[in-house]
Amino acid sequence: MEKKNAPATVAPEPVTSEPIASEPVAAEPVASEAVAAEPVASEPVAAEDGASKRGASVNWASLMADGPLHKIGECLLAKEEYVDTYSALRQVCRNWRSGLPEPDVHLHEWIMVEHALPRAAEFTFLHLRTSRYVTIDLTEVHARYYFIGFCRGIIVLAQKNQPHKIRLLNPLTKTLNTMFEAQMPSVILESVAIMKSPTMVFVSTHYPTEIAWVDESTPTKDIDEDWGEGRFSIEHHSLRCITPFNGELYAIAVDNSEFGKLVCTNNVQLEQRASTVNMETLISFSELGNDKFYLG
Repeated sequence: MEKKNAPATVAPEPVTSEPIASEPVAAEPVASEAVAAEPVASEPVAAEDGASKRGASVNWASLMADGPLHKIGECLLAKEEYVDTYSALRQVCRNWRSGLPEPDVHLHEWIMVEHALPRAAEFTFLHLRTSRYVTIDLTEVHARYYFIGFCRGIIVLAQKNQPHKIRLLNPLTKTLNTMFEAQMPSVILESVAIMKSPTMVFVSTHYPTEIAWVDESTPTKDIDEDWGEGRFSIEHHSLRCITPFNGELYAIAVDNSEFGKLVCTNNVQLEQRASTVNMETLISFSELGNDKFYLG
């Protein structure tokens, strides 16, 4: 009996770690469950002379943007709960990474779980509604940048070298925004927030009690200069939290008697300069009680 040739298999292209754009930071793989590119072999086809021929196999690594890969990526990004799967697909190979759409990260349903030594460079993000999670190892990034905070899908960093310029990291694509010239303030920060269109970074401090902000055009300043192009101060209060919502930034300020005020930016416009942004008190409210506050 004549032997039939075994169906051909095509090995997937080796997984390559994803580089961080703009600044030479060594690439780190996403530590979520890997998505393997599984080769598919067709049935052997008999030749006219009775000999079998190898069937054509599908090379999954060859899927490019003009095929179904881009559409698959769009479907995954359409629902926040599947961004971890999207992140895993980017790790399959270079072709898949280039063929997937770039995400406009602005996640509302994911939070970053606390991280600490000895795994301070591992960042775990949890989807609140489904309990899906993804862990990303940013060891090389952690070696060169200070971690400042996380807001709506973006990690806020500061260079470890002087003058500690602000950097924004997309954890899904590991793309680094290097457009900021402003450095992080040399005071203890309470919280940090990001607004888009224009891209601005807001920070709140305990002493002095104020919110300050910068955009990509804000220059680097000396350490003894006031930080930020805009500033909102409120005496005899403490700032409990700041968060962006519907194109504005909101914060709760509470005095020693636990009476609070809700403050917010005033009608931020598209591509508006940080130097022209203002904040004002929106409403005042009665006693909150000890630590009973939340903005989300």
